[in-house]
Amino acid sequence: MDRNKIPDGLKEIKHEMPVIMKMVAGTACWVNPEVFKELPVWRPDTARNSPLYKADWVTPATNNGTAKHEGNVAAQQSLLAALGVVGKKPPNWTTCHIWGYDDSAFIGKSRIVQDRRFYSCVGNMVLLPTPLKGFTDTVLEIKR
Repeated sequence: MDRNKIPDGLKEIKHEMPVIMKMVAGTACWVNPEVFKELPVWRPDTARNSPLYKADWVTPATNNGTAKHEGNVAAQQSLLAALGVVGKKPPNWTTCHIWGYDDSAFIGKSRIVQDRRFYSCVGNMVLLPTPLKGFTDTVLEIKR
């Protein structure tokens, strides 16, 4: 298939953007502002990519000899707790951070995602149906 004959995917769905934006806004789960005021940062001990430790908080956690680092687990646990979710994460929902910067290639290493003040800040996250997450990552109108 000649890729030059296939249009930009975002241009292809541009006419559907109002419907997509309505879906994102209508399904997003935000933390109650009162909960945010009481405890804005739930896990100041960690941030994205920080080293993980065993229960003694001294011994580095490893996987087959390779050091483990925080992915998005602590932030997700913080958001779910702030939303009052008990037990497992509901199926097909994804935790999304709102960073205010763009990396359309998803390859950069922004320091903001490693900032402990924002990583588990529940006002800086939203729970979305998983299929909608890509829109919040790539579509500027939806990010705004």
